[in-house]
Amino acid sequence: MNVMLRGVAKTFNGKQAPLVALHPITLDVATGEFVCLIGPSGCGKSTLLRLIADQMPPTAGDIRLNNAPPGAARKAKHIAWMAQNSALLPWQTVLDNVRLPQRVNTAASRQNGQHAALNPADLLRTVGLADFAQAYPGTLSGGMQQRVALARALATGAQLWLMDEPFAALDELTRETLTDEVLRLWQTFRPTVLWVTHNIAEAARLADRVVVMSARPGRIKAIVAIAQPRPRDETSPETAAVIRRLRAVLRESGVNGLNGFCERSAISV
Repeated sequence: MNVMLRGVAKTFNGKQAPLVALHPITLDVATGEFVCLIGPSGCGKSTLLRLIADQMPPTAGDIRLNNAPPGAARKAKHIAWMAQNSALLPWQTVLDNVRLPQRVNTAASRQNGQHAALNPADLLRTVGLADFAQAYPGTLSGGMQQRVALARALATGAQLWLMDEPFAALDELTRETLTDEVLRLWQTFRPTVLWVTHNIAEAARLADRVVVMSARPGRIKAIVAIAQPRPRDETSPETAAVIRRLRAVLRESGVNGLNGFCERSAISV
């Protein structure tokens, strides 16, 4: 699924004055592309994802998903959403949580492509949780809960994955394991992915392109393309050069000291 943004802007009504969350943004994302959005807190990354997901309307501009309004993709269940909170139903088993999209959206599950027909148990095997099918979310670790959420996102065969820092609350080792898992699934199913992160090394490791948003809310400062093949070694000269470039652009965009950004100390600059 391709994504086209033309002059997309968002302003919220404030108590004293309007709050501009996004200035007009124009961006194209190709079908099957993995794009990371990076920038300081409050620069509009999550707002942009919510607009694309049709969770709220833009104040101005046009959003097209496969040349149609985002509402059409939402109704057809072509959009998968993941955030830091797994949002699992605690009274349902792991397997029933994964089954939920297919049970609720029967017609869409039949129409969304070949991998939509996967049995939920197969999806749990895909994310390494086959032995926990009858467990309840409250008995799982945070990383395991996010694996369940990932399996649920796959359940209707969504063509567009919108990922708003889905593993930010997890420890570094678990986070790296799960991002590797997402990368493997992306290479298998080839959805279009928009991934919000504050982790510079993560963006350099995952993305085809990194969209850097500025500290002044809602502006694209730069788009950095990454040509290195995957898997990428963050200590390699090529990937380290990308990380240095992203750091430099973030500084130029007004992120003083890169506060709030995660970088591994092993990266030499």
